[in-house]
Amino acid sequence: MADNRDQDRIRKLIVRGFAWWLCVGLWTVALLTTYPVRMGEAVAPEGFYFPVAKCLHVSMYAFLTAFLAWLPLRRGHWLWLAFLSLHAAGTEYFQQYVPDRHGQLTDVLIDHAGLLLGVALTWRCWLPRLSSSSTNPEPKGSAPALARSPSTRG
Repeated sequence: MADNRDQDRIRKLIVRGFAWWLCVGLWTVALLTTYPVRMGEAVAPEGFYFPVAKCLHVSMYAFLTAFLAWLPLRRGHWLWLAFLSLHAAGTEYFQQYVPDRHGQLTDVLIDHAGLLLGVALTWRCWLPRLSSSSTNPEPKGSAPALARSPSTRG
């Protein structure tokens, strides 16, 4: 039974991990090419492009952070969050070398607001896991605990 659970967890990790990396890759391409900027300026009404773009930054980093919480990782969520933090800073740095893009420190801060929003929305996944024995409020010798005990079942 444990093998089936481990295989299921590994399968979920592969599928969801691939989907997460695909989202990160598409977001990186969107941040480091000029097409989204030109398209946004052409489609967004006058004066709406800037707030829409910044809301997209917050939303995407919140989504990527919440997606991390959905991955069946036993540990290491915080390392992946650190990766997203470096991704936010790195893409802004490399935007300096892309025509029509401008890397800005304020955008890095806006991206980090998205990271914080993602953690806030999925806060339970970011806390250390409690062992099952510490979450059982019943004392060891209580009647309900003894009733569930395998040695008392016939």
